[in-house]
Amino acid sequence: MITKILSDIESDVESKIYIEQKKLAAIRSIAKLLKQIDFSAEVVPYENNGKLSHLLVSLKGMALNEEEIKLIDTIVQN
Repeated sequence: MITKILSDIESDVESKIYIEQKKLAAIRSIAKLLKQIDFSAEVVPYENNGKLSHLLVSLKGMALNEEEIKLIDTIVQN
């Protein structure tokens, strides 16, 4: 009984760690892309998901992943 409970808790924690690692990777990726921008010459559309996504896709050279898209949604909402 106790080992089953511990196993369930362990699985839950491992799942949460995996999810948080994906979020952290997305944060680092977006931060790296934003460092490429010359903010004195470029207007960054923080209030528009589509335009911000388009800008970041252009900088990345490929589509954003699911976690990066979620992060952009969070940025725009704040």
